[in-house]
Amino acid sequence: MAKTSNILGPAPSRVDGGLKVTGAAKYSVEFDVPKCAYGWTVESNIAKGKILSVDTKAAQTVPGVLAVVTHLNAPKPKEPAAKKDRGQTHGIRNEERVPFSDDQIYYAGQYVALVIAKTIEQARYAASLVKVSYAAEEPALTMEASDKATKPKESFGPVQIKKGDVDLALKDASLTKIEQTYTTPTETHNPIEMSGTIAAWEGDDKVTLYDATQFVKGVQSVIARAWNLPIENVRVICPFVGGAFGCKGAVWPHVFAAAMAAKAAGVPVKLHVTRRNMFVGTGHRTPTIQTIALAATRKGKLQAMRHVSQVATSPVGDHIETCGARSTGVMYESPAIQVDETLHKINVASTTFMRAPGECPGTYALECAMDELAYSLNMDPVALRLANHADKDPHKDVPFSAKHLKECYSLGAEKFGWAKRNPKPCSMRDGDFLVGWGMATATYPAHKMEAAAKVQLRADGSATVQCAAHDLGTGAYTALTQISSEQLGVPFEKVKFELGNTDFPFGPVAGGSNTTGTVGTAIDEVAQLLHKALAELAVKDSKSPLYNLSPNDIVMVAPGRIGSKTDHKKSDAYIDILKRAGRDSIEVQSELKEPEENKEMAFQSWGAHFVEVKIDSLLPRVQVSRVVSVMNCGRVVSAKTARSQIMGGFVMGIGMALSEATEYDPKTGMPATCNLADYHVATNADVPLIDVYFVGEPDFAFNPIGARGMGEIGITGAAAAIANAVYHATGKRVRDLPITPDKLLDIA
Repeated sequence: MAKTSNILGPAPSRVDGGLKVTGAAKYSVEFDVPKCAYGWTVESNIAKGKILSVDTKAAQTVPGVLAVVTHLNAPKPKEPAAKKDRGQTHGIRNEERVPFSDDQIYYAGQYVALVIAKTIEQARYAASLVKVSYAAEEPALTMEASDKATKPKESFGPVQIKKGDVDLALKDASLTKIEQTYTTPTETHNPIEMSGTIAAWEGDDKVTLYDATQFVKGVQSVIARAWNLPIENVRVICPFVGGAFGCKGAVWPHVFAAAMAAKAAGVPVKLHVTRRNMFVGTGHRTPTIQTIALAATRKGKLQAMRHVSQVATSPVGDHIETCGARSTGVMYESPAIQVDETLHKINVASTTFMRAPGECPGTYALECAMDELAYSLNMDPVALRLANHADKDPHKDVPFSAKHLKECYSLGAEKFGWAKRNPKPCSMRDGDFLVGWGMATATYPAHKMEAAAKVQLRADGSATVQCAAHDLGTGAYTALTQISSEQLGVPFEKVKFELGNTDFPFGPVAGGSNTTGTVGTAIDEVAQLLHKALAELAVKDSKSPLYNLSPNDIVMVAPGRIGSKTDHKKSDAYIDILKRAGRDSIEVQSELKEPEENKEMAFQSWGAHFVEVKIDSLLPRVQVSRVVSVMNCGRVVSAKTARSQIMGGFVMGIGMALSEATEYDPKTGMPATCNLADYHVATNADVPLIDVYFVGEPDFAFNPIGARGMGEIGITGAAAAIANAVYHATGKRVRDLPITPDKLLDIA
């Protein structure tokens, strides 16, 4: 069937909406497992050192206590070494250490003991009685204090980039130059649903895990290797996820701990990570120190770009936040580009992916620097970006596929009313409020990974499609049902999409904004297999209009019908084919294979944010009052959930720009902001109406459904657009996020 529309179809309500609003949707720690006990962790209160002793006697006397696990008695799995032979199919670990594996302390909050009891109250009380003594050492809690620095080369692509001679251009006196340093703090994900695992062993060699994860197949692989089990003996179930933003992509210590506890106690164990421990046990976004140097001609044409970043991780971590490569390395045309990044090991819990890892802080720094360059040139910020628009990937030197960034700028400026902007800082007011207008470019790469799918078509015309993918609350159930409906040729209301279970064919990690494109491709493949299987039945049936045709000459010609490629009058209905064959159903499954790589093109999504802020100079609190976001992400599969994705990303950008920061106690290394009272995410009062628009065309060069991901692009550039608007309103450039009132006190 012809595929031309950039929007798949009408925007249905979420297929899982009813389950969620009625409370019928079961999240991982809500499953009712018979005889399930509860775990409660004990955490280290030092950031570096060694455990001298663990006294568990008092804890063991508490009624209901079944076991206390420490490094001295833990049922230790082997270290599941990373495997790189099939991409990410073997799972992800950002903390490369099994809990309770030794007496070493690498960061404050590290799990040092786990109490298992019949009730959660008993476990929590007993845990308070565990006494641990340490030999403390001086920790390095900041990048400046670290003496362990490396220059990583690869992390899902190059980290360091060098093109042309940046130094030469920066010395050219005829060019306009800016060089500034921008910093972002540690940020923590804080989804509504905290992480948690229920582990239930069946004998010594079979385990079921109900785990709040973005990657059931990854958890399955890691746990199977850790206990040397056949992969089919590890079952992981996660039908719903209450938000994640990256913190549930890796296999964290609590997953191992739950499985270890269930072995030690001999009963299933539920370990629900507390909100406090979400700040130490499931990752965070690294703080960044980024120095941007730009050189441009008087007409704004960039001649050199340098992006130097410093990022952090833990002594037992391996995650790299590649800021410069994913922003400065791709966004604008320049004859000279240099990206330099240093990774510091510090005694703070491991970092991990957080919505648009690398791109988010990277675009903040670069887009603020571009705004500063625009002011230095007395040039409109949109005009500066248009002057440096890159038709080709600046590093790979291949054209971008289906890039419509110029349309994003044009439509965004029109809808926002950008032409009415007075470019002079402090020039626009609304009564007593200072008004600022700012903008920034948004970008995120188009990722596709490995996936397979299974479909069962029944004689009543209904179908069930399965893939071990995930819905993080962003609408994947709905989008994948829509894709299945289109590709199979089955009405939307007759398609059931099932995910979140390792019994299903392989699904990728729900990260890198890849789910729609990756699983959608698997659905396209399995749909073709289904149509071929139906064709093979029809051509052997003398009562079929397709009798004696070659199956290779038969395709779907209309919803619910296959027919001749050359003569659509010769067609047959799915249900008729099955009924005549005496079949109640037919089932096919696609193969898991590496995605085809097109090296002739670069695939990237693009967008533009236009923002208005209002500031009462006497407070001075920043209020985001208006937002227009225009995106080019290829085909829009689900218009309603796509808009929600971009809105959600920008809402996180508001928090990043104005309030979010995880602060650490310099004496203990523990997070001082470890709850939602102290860690301020954006709420309803902080968020205005966000107008979202989509431009462009389906990107069929990228995949057969023409869709690129949009889960992360909404946050890229958002903080920069707000920061740029703050400068326009106040004349003060704040380069250290978040922009809290204390940083604007001198504008009054």
